[in-house]
Amino acid sequence: MATSAYEPAKYDPFSQDAMANPLPFYERLREEAPTFYLERYDTWVFSRFQDIIDVLTVSGNAFIASETTLPTPEILLHHNRGAVSELPVDPVPNGAMTGSPHFEVLRNAHIKPFRPTYVRSLADFVRKLANERLDELLPKKRFDLTQDYGGIVSASVICHLLDMPLSRAGEVLELVNSLSRTDPDKGGTDVATTVGRCVEILIEYVVKRREAGADGSVPLIDGLVQLGYYGRPLTDAEVATQLVCSFIGGTETVPKITAHGLMELNNRPDQMAAVRKDLDRNVPIAVEEMIRFCAPAQWFARTAHKDVSVAGADIRKGQRVIVLFGSAARDEAEFDRPDEFIWNRRIKRVLSFGTGQHYCIGIHLARLELRIMVEAFLRRVGNYSFDLDKAVRLPSSFQWGWNSLPVVIG
Repeated sequence: MATSAYEPAKYDPFSQDAMANPLPFYERLREEAPTFYLERYDTWVFSRFQDIIDVLTVSGNAFIASETTLPTPEILLHHNRGAVSELPVDPVPNGAMTGSPHFEVLRNAHIKPFRPTYVRSLADFVRKLANERLDELLPKKRFDLTQDYGGIVSASVICHLLDMPLSRAGEVLELVNSLSRTDPDKGGTDVATTVGRCVEILIEYVVKRREAGADGSVPLIDGLVQLGYYGRPLTDAEVATQLVCSFIGGTETVPKITAHGLMELNNRPDQMAAVRKDLDRNVPIAVEEMIRFCAPAQWFARTAHKDVSVAGADIRKGQRVIVLFGSAARDEAEFDRPDEFIWNRRIKRVLSFGTGQHYCIGIHLARLELRIMVEAFLRRVGNYSFDLDKAVRLPSSFQWGWNSLPVVIG
C-alpha cells in the first residue's frame, strides 16, 4: 500500500510527486476516491477504467475541450461561474476543442491517411524507414532507443504524410519533445508555445499544397484545403491548426512505447523467448500489452457545457473533468495483475488511444509503426541491454515516459 504521501487529498497532476511518478496516486484514487473532486481547480478527476468510458461517451456536447485538452494550472485555477461559451467558428479553432457537428466536419476532412486501408499501404515504407535507421544505428553499438530509433522513424512518417522532406524529421522530433518539458513558471507543459511553433512550420506546407492545387495526393493537407466550412475555405493558419494534433501525436507517443516495450520484454527472458519463437504472430500480440503498459499519455481534460451526472459525480456547467488514462491502464477491475507486464495478456479493450467521439485519429498508424519497429529490432538484434544510469524520464504532467533510453547492443 502506498504511504500517506500519496493519499487522494494530496493529488495534483502538476505536483512534483505526481509528475515524477503518478502511479502510487492512481492506486489510492482507484481504491479510495475513484470519483474525486479536486477543489483547488473545481475539477472532477476520474481514475477507474469504466468510469472514464462513461464520462467520455456522454453525448450531446456535454463535455468539450473548449479550454484545451491540457489546461495549465493557471487556466484551472480560474473557476468558471456557470456555463462556458463554445468557441467561435471564425476563426476556426483546433477541431479537438470543438463539439458536434464542427468536430466531425474537420476530422473527416483529413482522416483519409489514417484509415485502415491507407495505413496498410504505408507498411513497406515504414519498414524501409525502420531498417534504414537500424543500418545506421546498429554499427554504433549504443544509441538512444527512444529518440534515435523510434523518434526519427515516427517523425519521418509524419513528414511523409505532410509532404515534408524527411530530412526535417530531427527538427520535428526536437520540437515535439519540448511538450514533455515542464514549464517551471507555470507548473504544467507550455502547450501554447509549442503549438504556435508547430503551426508556423505547418503553414509552409499548407501554402505549398494550396499553390499546387491540393489535388488529393497529400490527403492529410488537401482535404482541409478543399473543405468548404460555413461557406468559405479555411485559411492557411486554420488548416495548419487542424494538423497540429496529428503532427504532435504522430511523433510523441509511439517512440516511448517502442523503447519502453522493448525494455520490458528484455527484462523478462522467458517472455522474450516466447515472442521470438514466431515474430510474425507474436509481435502484434505483445504490442497490445506494450500499449497498455507503456503508453505515456496520462490525462486529458474537458469542460462541462451542461449539468451532467455521471460516474457518481454531479457536474455543473463550467466545471472541468480530468480522465486519467494512465490510471485506467492499471485498473484491477479491468486487468488481472495490472502492474505486471504479460506479453500475451488477453486484452479486450484499452484506453491508451481514448474512446468516444475524440478517440485518437492515428490509432491504426500507431499500431502499424509499433509492430514494424518492434519486429525489425528483434529480427536484427539478439542480445541487448540498457544503460539505465543514463536513461531519462522527465517529470511531466502529461507525457510520462522514457524520454531517453540508451540501448547497448551485444
